[in-house]
Amino acid sequence: MHNYHDTLRIPIIENTPFEEDLTEGLERAINANPDTYAVLVRRHGIYVWGDTPAKAKTQCESLDWLFQLAVEMHKLGLPWDINKAK
Repeated sequence: MHNYHDTLRIPIIENTPFEEDLTEGLERAINANPDTYAVLVRRHGIYVWGDTPAKAKTQCESLDWLFQLAVEMHKLGLPWDINKAK
């Protein structure tokens, strides 16, 4: 669980021609970021998980909202990084 001042880190891995070839990159990203519940795949999409299907759905919906917010902030020239906003 993240709090207001926590930094949310979502690892990004490169896409591969075949989905089954993503396994190694996904495994490295998950092992390097044990607190994450999602991995972005460049030019493909996102993998999200949770302890239950309901928690995975909640995580997915939350990330969708945060990503939409980040895009809108970028369009408006607003910093999304709290450290850069100071």
